[in-house]
Amino acid sequence: MTAQFILDVDKQTSIVFGGITWKPLIGSNLAGQSEKLAVSTKATHFVAAGKHSAAVGTTKLDSERVKEKGRKFYSAAAVFAQAHQSGIIVTTLDMEDGRVWVVAAHDGVILSDTDVLLSLEDSVALVTEIKGRHKQAVVISGDFETQQYLNSKSLLAPVRSGLQKVPTGLKVGLAILVCLLIADTSFDQYKKYKRNQARALENEQTFDAHAEWKIVLDQWAASIQIDGEAGLKKIFNELGQIPMTINGWKLAEVNCAAVISGWSCNARYEASVNTSNMGFQMGKPNSWVAKWDGLTNAVGEWTVPVSRIEFDRAHLKDVSDFSVQYISRLQRTLPAFSNVELSPPSLVNITQPQVFVKTEQGSNMVPVPYPEDNSGGIELPKTQTFKVVGPLRSFVVLPLINETALKNMRFVVEGLGSAPTLRSSMFTAELTGEFYVR
Repeated sequence: MTAQFILDVDKQTSIVFGGITWKPLIGSNLAGQSEKLAVSTKATHFVAAGKHSAAVGTTKLDSERVKEKGRKFYSAAAVFAQAHQSGIIVTTLDMEDGRVWVVAAHDGVILSDTDVLLSLEDSVALVTEIKGRHKQAVVISGDFETQQYLNSKSLLAPVRSGLQKVPTGLKVGLAILVCLLIADTSFDQYKKYKRNQARALENEQTFDAHAEWKIVLDQWAASIQIDGEAGLKKIFNELGQIPMTINGWKLAEVNCAAVISGWSCNARYEASVNTSNMGFQMGKPNSWVAKWDGLTNAVGEWTVPVSRIEFDRAHLKDVSDFSVQYISRLQRTLPAFSNVELSPPSLVNITQPQVFVKTEQGSNMVPVPYPEDNSGGIELPKTQTFKVVGPLRSFVVLPLINETALKNMRFVVEGLGSAPTLRSSMFTAELTGEFYVR
């Protein structure tokens, strides 16, 4: 265990820097779990996990210091975590003995490999490693306020033995019970072995639910491709280059569907007088593949390569902000379209993380519950699907957020000879896609 630095504030109060091992817990009765873990590691003191923090801190304090009557010990790391309840915050502090104290907190929970005293070189390496693991980490330095956070949440409580927890009146009965159990030592030893085995298995069931959910959410984000307004401009410009006629064949409709590499497009043309498949084959753009549907329809197929935007969960807009800021922009363009549909937000389908858990029967995969009380940085994303219908020209003014995935763009040629209006033209287009929010 890393050596500690104990700072005496006054005759009754001391603050402990470093030398505390922090471990995340899950489930119910975190305070009870904390003391069990402290007992199993032979710690002398611990900071219990609870509603304020999902991590327990355990340590061994020098016996001579502990004997000082009335003195209370507080964890500097727990004080730091209380003062920084949001984001990933890292700090370093130069100690009087020349060492550097390094601690980091994630939404008020101390990271398990911090609260240590290191040389200057090793402290720089640890901070660099933390920043590499957590891109959103913020590093601060200098002294920080402690007095207002010297409370039950940062107090290093003594670890009580099982006998110390028993009321005095019950200790006599316990002694009698022990005498009776000695009469059957072998059976008692067997039961004790089984109890210790079950307790050991229980103590092993600790894992970082926040970290497990972050992994699956990052994996989900890596599978998402988004377009934004730049993507809409790209496909709009592509549609604008499609020829209206090819050696007498007249354009009827165009459809482009999003694929991994970009867009897969096809344009259907209708025959007129003296048209032929040979004429279409010779007149089509070189990048197209010609196909035919019967005698009166020719189809050109081609792909449009697109480099889509990298998806970043940290930039997702809150649904309440999206509903006011973006929707207001969209509403100003409604007169330019004949129909706009937007679904209510719904949670994306995220595969629940699983971990191996040891039991008396062996190891099993069990689902990790979502940490509702520690969800900073792992908010579950939502989607809202949309469909916009109107003149092709109107899509020039359609606003989109960056976190937009376009699915399909289609337009048909119709209404020849009729006068165009704000919401109609000879090119009627339909765009579908979805927005990502949180």
